[in-house]
Amino acid sequence: MTFQRAIPQAIGLAMSPAAFAAKADEIWGIFRVLRDAAPRLGIKPKVVQTLSALLSCLKPGRGMICFASNAELQRRLAGVSDKTIRRHIADLAEAGVIQRRSSPNGKRYSTRDPQSGAIEAYGIDLSPMIENRERWSNALAEAERDKAHMRHLRTKILARLAWIDDRGHDGIDTTVARKMLRRTSLTPALLEEILAELDNRMREEDEPQPPYPSDAPEIKDSRTDPMTATAGQNDRHLLKSYPEDHESDLRKESEKAPEDGEQSMLVKLQIGCPSAMEFALEPVTTWDAADKHARMLAPMIGIDQALLAQARERLGLRDAAITVLAMVQLQPRIRNMQAYFRSLVSGKRSVRFNPVTLLERLVAGSSALSRCI
Repeated sequence: MTFQRAIPQAIGLAMSPAAFAAKADEIWGIFRVLRDAAPRLGIKPKVVQTLSALLSCLKPGRGMICFASNAELQRRLAGVSDKTIRRHIADLAEAGVIQRRSSPNGKRYSTRDPQSGAIEAYGIDLSPMIENRERWSNALAEAERDKAHMRHLRTKILARLAWIDDRGHDGIDTTVARKMLRRTSLTPALLEEILAELDNRMREEDEPQPPYPSDAPEIKDSRTDPMTATAGQNDRHLLKSYPEDHESDLRKESEKAPEDGEQSMLVKLQIGCPSAMEFALEPVTTWDAADKHARMLAPMIGIDQALLAQARERLGLRDAAITVLAMVQLQPRIRNMQAYFRSLVSGKRSVRFNPVTLLERLVAGSSALSRCI
């Protein structure tokens, strides 16, 4: 089917260089908007490159009809196949960016009636790109809003993953979630689904009183009397209201001992891991005793001998014992102890895992909880 399109050639020829340059700037400005909105419109990058080549073939005084052959387009696109160019042109036509005007012999040319001056042109009409400029602008605005929304959702998800890693929620595999965030096919709906799933799992796994210092202020604030002048005075009042127990004595001893002393570390082990100490057959006052106690408890919480041997070799006897006894303390919150312990010893978490830091958190959490009882 052919179309007659009258193009007053004289207008194009009479256009001044400045006017033609301004018109070209407008066309390429619309192209840049369309290029940025292409993902939203479902137009692939290679198809956008073909559109750029079509625009570069426009001639002054010839309107918005591109008469360049596929061979010329191949040259400008550095050897893209003829079949690929035809497919890209079909994609552009389907997206409403161009309109094809086919001649009887498939060539691209124009003919002019010398009497009436009417011109019949056969080629690739790029005027729909200009006419639909508002559509491209709206698509780009929507894409920018989605992009900002996705960036906000990603930030919230990463914050939750960091929170989970810090607190050791083994029931949630943060590695899988981070792999999903690296996908190029992410959508706002998928990110919202991931965020909702993380929130649900965190509510299921979280304890009302997690033994971590970052949660201690929340616990303390919830028990603070609003009529008291300061929270510090209220804490001192609570401390004086109860007699000091054996754990308080141990804590005082820990404070008196050098921070990096072995004896101080053993005292912290008793403070931070009371659940493990309840199973001790004899006082854990040396690291040999702590190692022996850890070897006894490891099979009880699902750590086999081979994995324990790997931990002892990689971390050392002291740090391996600290890790096992800490796992006993955290056991109610860990769904798969074998997998979690392996991740700390030889998995991805092993890079930043520090048994002493974990013990310090348990001690701080125990101290924070005792102030709120």
